[in-house]
Amino acid sequence: MKFYPVNINIENKKCVVVGGGKIAYDKIVGLLEAGANVEVIAPKICPQLENLSDKIKILREEYSAEKISSGVILIAATNDSALNQQIANDARAKNFLVNIVDDISSDFIVPSRIRRGDFLIAISSGGNSPAFSKFARKMLEREFNENFGAAVDLISKYRQEVIKKIPTHELRIKFWQEILTPEIWANIKSGNLSTLEGKIKNALLEKILVL
Repeated sequence: MKFYPVNINIENKKCVVVGGGKIAYDKIVGLLEAGANVEVIAPKICPQLENLSDKIKILREEYSAEKISSGVILIAATNDSALNQQIANDARAKNFLVNIVDDISSDFIVPSRIRRGDFLIAISSGGNSPAFSKFARKMLEREFNENFGAAVDLISKYRQEVIKKIPTHELRIKFWQEILTPEIWANIKSGNLSTLEGKIKNALLEKILVL
């Protein structure tokens, strides 16, 4: 199955997770990282979820359709596949986007991810092998350290100035292509962000003089 890659803004939006085990916990951590308001429906929850009880709303009850009303995303994460499918059907009828754990009939799948501040890499096998996605994530984590998040913050600081001083989209693409070279990649990885910033400043000055 081919999925369309997209990042969804769920900050301060209600997302529902049905299930209280370790898999549900892993999904909830990702939702919280994105700033969601998380509601959990489960008669019992694992110790890890208990530790999040001050950050999420927990309904310690068995699932029933009337317990879900509105929201953006629903994740069916019980250990009962038939129940998960029923939860999905109920949620779709109420216009939720639905993820069913270990089921590619989901409306969306949750990729393995590497998050470095606002720098986010999503890794997916299209639902065919979550184990391989996790393996790839572990390998890529060695390449993408925290300096890449800091680099995004630094570039963001100059983005509006670049937009203001370089008049067209095509010229801005060329500007960043000239900045972001393999040499700069090595500088970022080693934490030498001053070289990146210096290159941005010098390039902006040159463009202003040319213009």
